[in-house]
Amino acid sequence: MIQQRLTGNNNVAELVFSILQPKTASVVYDRACMVLTEWQSAQAEHKERNNRQQQPAEVSWTKPSPGRYKCNIDASFSPGLNRVGLGTCIRDDQGSFVLAKTEWFSPICEVDMGEAQGLLRAFKWVRDLQLDNVDFELDAKTVVMKVLSKNDDISELGEVIKDCQQLHNTFLRNSKVEFIRRQINVAAHVLARVAPSLASFRIFTDTPTCIHNIIINETL
Repeated sequence: MIQQRLTGNNNVAELVFSILQPKTASVVYDRACMVLTEWQSAQAEHKERNNRQQQPAEVSWTKPSPGRYKCNIDASFSPGLNRVGLGTCIRDDQGSFVLAKTEWFSPICEVDMGEAQGLLRAFKWVRDLQLDNVDFELDAKTVVMKVLSKNDDISELGEVIKDCQQLHNTFLRNSKVEFIRRQINVAAHVLARVAPSLASFRIFTDTPTCIHNIIINETL
């Protein structure tokens, strides 16, 4: 219903005002942020759809091999809130939604560090879910190359990469990490963009409305 109203209503302020019923401040804040982000996502999706029509057909999200899962990860950076948002989306071999998570941490950091933290936290989450046959995808090429490299890195980023490698080698040995182009990582990107505006981290067992159409379109 919200998505339909977003499609037909470009006045975001009126739409946000219409949902402000007598609820707790945190619920109202989260709801308003979600609606605003859904509207922005609808505009971005329309633009992305137009762009995809001009791009090669192979530039699209693909389902994992039978019996495997795919976990897409992305990070967003909000200087105004001084937060790094993380979005993680897990789908099965049919492309169907399984689970998603949004969270944020502060203070803001360099892009590669934020992306590496996103991968590390995704590793920990998947480990706790006791999934091992997972393809992890993110659009941070430097992070992916460092995780797959055997070279030592004594920097702060290198310490996070080392934690990723240890988790992968210990608990996720049947999983792999791959780089994908940014326009393929749409669901995780939208979740990451929502994350800094939410009051706390969330785990979604049902498809979040902000990525519902994305999941449907990429399943076809």
